[in-house]
Amino acid sequence: MSDQPSNTDRRLLSESIFIMVFSAAMFGVTYTFDRVPDILAQGIQPTAFPRAILIIMFVLAAMQAVKSVRLSPEAASQIKPGKPVPIIVFITTAMLIAFVVALPKIGTFPTLIIFCPTLAWIWGERRPWLMAFSFAGFIAFAYVLFRLLMNVPLP
Repeated sequence: MSDQPSNTDRRLLSESIFIMVFSAAMFGVTYTFDRVPDILAQGIQPTAFPRAILIIMFVLAAMQAVKSVRLSPEAASQIKPGKPVPIIVFITTAMLIAFVVALPKIGTFPTLIIFCPTLAWIWGERRPWLMAFSFAGFIAFAYVLFRLLMNVPLP
């Protein structure tokens, strides 16, 4: 006999717990960030934004966990078995990891020029003119915004 009541969505609960553990661990990592002198911080420390996002992630996952445990018997009877994770998820994850590894080695814009069309092609986009136009626009927008307007040095 199971310890958990039958009206618990175990898959949703396990996903929520994973997100909460991840958020808590990453929140701990933010304590290793360097502290910037207040005069240079421009009103906000480098840890503020990541911590805010991680707190939001944790709270939303906690809400989802509570919801997964407090299902009505009618809703619990409607739970369908989860489908296996599609292979595209793993390919996309590998692409994102490759992006993070390549970024400091070859730079922001060469990495984006390689990454964006490759990812779109893997996802099934086959219109080359649309891809070329949208990626050129995205890269130009990123350059103008960060490099020219905000004067942020990019790797």
